[in-house]
Amino acid sequence: MRRTVNTCIRLSLIGVLFAGAASLGVSTSKAYAADNFTLAAGNSSVLSVTLFAQPPWPPNVTADDIANTITGANEKMEYSSDGGLNWTAYDPGNPPVFYGAVTVQVRIAGDSVNYIPAGFITTLTFTPD
Repeated sequence: MRRTVNTCIRLSLIGVLFAGAASLGVSTSKAYAADNFTLAAGNSSVLSVTLFAQPPWPPNVTADDIANTITGANEKMEYSSDGGLNWTAYDPGNPPVFYGAVTVQVRIAGDSVNYIPAGFITTLTFTPD
């Protein structure tokens, strides 16, 4: 029997979820919205798929090692100087200063309202003056 879908969402996807995946112990699969997937025909098993928005690309920022600041950051970004354990919103009006040997990670902050995860990370290295 052929079924018709009345509502469609067009996604650019890559990859295939094979028929019988649920029988292999995979009950839930996760895919980014930019990743495409197809459920192979003939699969009568229930397979739950959760789509996520693709994380934003790493920001184009650099370390100004003379001024000890981040160049190119804006209010949509956040940074971490403890290996990603804690993140702080970047405030262009009061930019952080990094003294000494510090590794800083910068990413575009997530948006929980629109279900967009935090972005991929750019790592910056500051050296002692």
